[in-house]
Amino acid sequence: MSINCLKPYFVCFFLWTSFMNSVADLDSGTHTGCHRVKQAYLREHIGPSDLVPSEPIYDRDISICFNAATKDPSEKTCCSKSSELSYVTAAENFLRDTIRIKNAYLKKLVMDHIVQYEERLENVIKSSFNRTSQLLIDLYDIPASAHEEALRAFYQDIRTYLKMKHVSLYGSVNDLFDSLFPYLYKFIVEGKNSSVTLSPEHIQCLKNKRQDIVPNPFGTQHYNLSHNLNKALSTAKSYLEVLTLLVETINATDHVTLTEKCQHSVTRLQYCSHCQQEVDIKPCKGFCLNSMRRCLAQLSVISSDWNGLIMSVGRVQSWMNQKYDAEHMLNHLDGKLDTAIMYALSNSNHFMDSAQQNCGFKTEINPKQAAPTGESSDSSSKSGSLRKKREIGGEMYEKILEVMKELLTSLKMFDTIADDICNQEIFYDQDINSTECWNGLTKGRYTEVVEDIPTLLTRTAMVIDPRLVSLKDKLAAMRVNLMTRYSDFDYTLDRGHFQSDSFKYGSGDYHHLTDDEDLWGINSGDDMYSGSGSGTTMEVDVVTDGPGVNLIPTKPINNFDSEDSQDPSGGSSCLTISIATVLMMTLTLTLL
Repeated sequence: MSINCLKPYFVCFFLWTSFMNSVADLDSGTHTGCHRVKQAYLREHIGPSDLVPSEPIYDRDISICFNAATKDPSEKTCCSKSSELSYVTAAENFLRDTIRIKNAYLKKLVMDHIVQYEERLENVIKSSFNRTSQLLIDLYDIPASAHEEALRAFYQDIRTYLKMKHVSLYGSVNDLFDSLFPYLYKFIVEGKNSSVTLSPEHIQCLKNKRQDIVPNPFGTQHYNLSHNLNKALSTAKSYLEVLTLLVETINATDHVTLTEKCQHSVTRLQYCSHCQQEVDIKPCKGFCLNSMRRCLAQLSVISSDWNGLIMSVGRVQSWMNQKYDAEHMLNHLDGKLDTAIMYALSNSNHFMDSAQQNCGFKTEINPKQAAPTGESSDSSSKSGSLRKKREIGGEMYEKILEVMKELLTSLKMFDTIADDICNQEIFYDQDINSTECWNGLTKGRYTEVVEDIPTLLTRTAMVIDPRLVSLKDKLAAMRVNLMTRYSDFDYTLDRGHFQSDSFKYGSGDYHHLTDDEDLWGINSGDDMYSGSGSGTTMEVDVVTDGPGVNLIPTKPINNFDSEDSQDPSGGSSCLTISIATVLMMTLTLTLL
């Protein structure tokens, strides 16, 4: 083959070699330039790309990713002071967003449940009002015009109480029975064949004097009603208060103050690899654990109280499952009122003389007109239907159990939040011994000792967000009060003490036994026995030694020696605690 024939092959070889050299030069330019850093900068929405230099530079003002002042000017990077500051902002946003995302499910679950539970109670209240009103109309001939105002006021007090306002439900029940008594009196006097007209003055007198009538027309029925209603609504109110505080706690952690040191640490973890053009490697697992634990160790301050409160919610949930379920109580309120009225009717011969002596008005009695044909059977049909309780639904307690189950999974969440963040494989290398990860200086193995939270708390001077300190106190106060209030023993009712209980909005001398203002550790003047004594102010519980006896004061919580027992004086209140309860509280606190 002649040389002339080989010339085209030489030309092709030369052109191919030149092309490959150009590609190599391009690759070399790509490797030394910063355009991949610019792409990552834009992709992660850190800021405008012009903050990132096009070519590696030396900026002596860089101090977070590395100390440029100690570096040789020939050691150039793809970072400038401007891009470094934007990385700090991005790092803070990244950490806050990560915390919010981690808390989002639990927060939404609890918030939605609060709304659903409040809506459910409102629906039950409306249904209970309608049934009770129909009961009074159909069975006891008390027209809506006579009872509706008092009944609406009673149910409005229930709503107000559930909205964390201070209302005495004992007083509300008394007011309702006071308002109904004149019409019950009229019903008794009328009998079957007569019609009675009471003057407005007579009605007002019977209403005002109802509590002075001996024996009490309703016996102990309305005391039992007010006690059980108070306990059920108090439990529901406590449940809502706890859930609200849990949401407040999550919100506080979502917006926890991040120190400058923390922000710089997360910046080195997340973004300083960009300075070395390492935009694709993940941070080392150990590097992440140390950075996140140091940043978020302050959250562990509230961890023990959070855990304890979650366990205490189980007590409230247990009470709701047993005999103090607000929904069940409200759904059967008309039946309990019916029982109280029937008691008065069956014992009318015992109190009618006293009622007439207290209110000696003349009563006009007329023959009763015959009822239209079919009315009696229709009324009987209505009264029969009243006995069928229309439950709103049975799925709410299942929802409560679901929320409780999720809350139990949140135990120790503030101790493990840093580890949970670092366990995200999409962001961090999961091999603790990896040599292909970002260690804060270069690509390689992270060699520092990984410290646990207890070590960090004892070794490091921790800066704690004041809001967390305040939350810790709230969580602790709520936890202790729930443990005390919802212990193994039940409260008993001293009927004699409530005989003259006609107050409603608390300004009287008597402490509302089941008012949940105590859950927040609030001791207001209208919550305790008034006086000038110097006893220990604690939450009140009572015991009785039999029906109709006086209140028996018990020992303050800080002194269990029975030999030193003495009555509380002035502002003092006392608490009785069983040995089993003390042991259980001690064990719980020890475990926590």
